[in-house]
Amino acid sequence: MANGKISRKQVLKTFGALGAGAILAPILSKAEGLHFADRKMRVGLIGCGSVSNMYLPHLTKSPYVEVVSLCDIIPERAKAQAEKYKVANHYPHIDQMLAGAPFDLLVNTTDMQEHGRLNRIALTAGKHVWSEKPMANTYKEGRALLDFAIQKLRLWGPRRGQQPRVCLHGQGHQRGQAPAKIAAHAHYGHTGPGWSAFF
Repeated sequence: MANGKISRKQVLKTFGALGAGAILAPILSKAEGLHFADRKMRVGLIGCGSVSNMYLPHLTKSPYVEVVSLCDIIPERAKAQAEKYKVANHYPHIDQMLAGAPFDLLVNTTDMQEHGRLNRIALTAGKHVWSEKPMANTYKEGRALLDFAIQKLRLWGPRRGQQPRVCLHGQGHQRGQAPAKIAAHAHYGHTGPGWSAFF
């Protein structure tokens, strides 16, 4: 921090650590029921692009986690991240990952359009899932994932929209008292140009 200002890199590093903590806290708080109380949780991460750099530094240093495998449809990315973070296994496809080194929790940092599909595959294979936002691309798909997971697995994702004004509006809307007009402003922290057509 220079002159009382914090750099973008420091912000990303701090929020990366908080993100890893957010992943682990709800999982470890129920660790006994999830059979992780007596060993490290084995994690497989899919999606080795830029977002994985917010997770891997913290997950690989956690005393509660063993990152056992990485996966990316661009095999060179999975290999490079596996070498960088000293992860023993890397795969080019989720099916190979699921058939490979055993793991308990899939951390999904893939392209947003793929979240719902990959989360469903992992849940069907009996894996707990932490998904970057969004968990799915439609409410119906997300609800189906949650209903499926609630039977015996856990499905987590970052919570967005928890600001007081958003919560107040949502509560008012549920009571039928939402204001007729509302303004919103959003800002995304990346200027492109490498984003997919999803944006």
